[in-house]
Amino acid sequence: MNTSVGIEVRTEFSVPWIQQAVRVMKGLPYVEIEYNIGPVPIEDGRGKEIVTKFLTSIDSSGTFFTDSNGREFLKRKRDYRPSWNLTVHEPVAGNYYPVNAAIYIEDNTTSFAVLTDRTQAGCSLSDGTVELMAQRRILADDNRGVAEPMNETNGGVTAYPPYGNATRWGEGVVIRGIYRIMVGPGNSGASIARSEMDHAFAPPLVFVASSRRLNNSASVRESLSLLEKALPANVMLITFQRLGSVDSNEYLVRLGHQYGFNDDTALSKPVDVDLATSFVGLKVLSVEELTLTGNQKLSDWLHSRLDWVNSSNPTQSSKAAASTNTTITLHPMEVRTFKIAFGNQILSDY
Repeated sequence: MNTSVGIEVRTEFSVPWIQQAVRVMKGLPYVEIEYNIGPVPIEDGRGKEIVTKFLTSIDSSGTFFTDSNGREFLKRKRDYRPSWNLTVHEPVAGNYYPVNAAIYIEDNTTSFAVLTDRTQAGCSLSDGTVELMAQRRILADDNRGVAEPMNETNGGVTAYPPYGNATRWGEGVVIRGIYRIMVGPGNSGASIARSEMDHAFAPPLVFVASSRRLNNSASVRESLSLLEKALPANVMLITFQRLGSVDSNEYLVRLGHQYGFNDDTALSKPVDVDLATSFVGLKVLSVEELTLTGNQKLSDWLHSRLDWVNSSNPTQSSKAAASTNTTITLHPMEVRTFKIAFGNQILSDY
């Protein structure tokens, strides 16, 4: 399918319970793969694991990288553990790792990254390959703690002993997901993945509704941005939440640095953000830094926490002292939380 906005290619498989569509859209730096899998049949008495595998010419030398909880990337090496000598008994399962948002491989000439919209398992079992487990339905316990097969169904499960026999019922679940494939120059896997991984993992939520509009109803704007200007390319506005009642002018604002150390020559550097000039038509009266969860003042936490011998942290102390300044500095992978009081109401006309 070739349209004015891009190309879509749909793949037919030999089994009807797997569908796939590949899209290349104008102006977007990635190739999108949407898959639909299920219900996985088990009438033959065999469990199945469905894996998406990408093959490249990259000389990855047994090394690949996966993100840790959607944040910092960790280096993985096939058949290797950094803290002990590994005897390989599980060459496949022993090399799979959690992938929350992205996985990539690279060499000196090319980088290849796959972004996911949900957590799944991934690995690189041979040089130049990346594979992700999109779906699995097994009929025997894999001895990983749940004491039952990984056999999810849309009907659920009956009561567990002693109230029942814990039997699954209904059809196997159907899952739909999206991969985004990105290619870049050598040793840039982290950088190209960072540029899009939040868009893939946390896309905008679209709500559609209809209602009768009264003649005297207030006007509604079709679009709205509270940012006066774009944030720096390595900064993400994670939270913007009103504190208190609808009349409150205090908001919880959480900003995060999206790049880790050495991810990018420019974007991995500390960055300054002036909160006083970041929001449209809003005068900032005060800025108070809170702990990451926002449940107490950062200065109170620094004063009351257990102070271990030689554990002084000048960076944290300087943060507390500068918490009333509207210009804040974010270091690589840092997330900071603030309570901001504005001098006028937000969204009073919306």
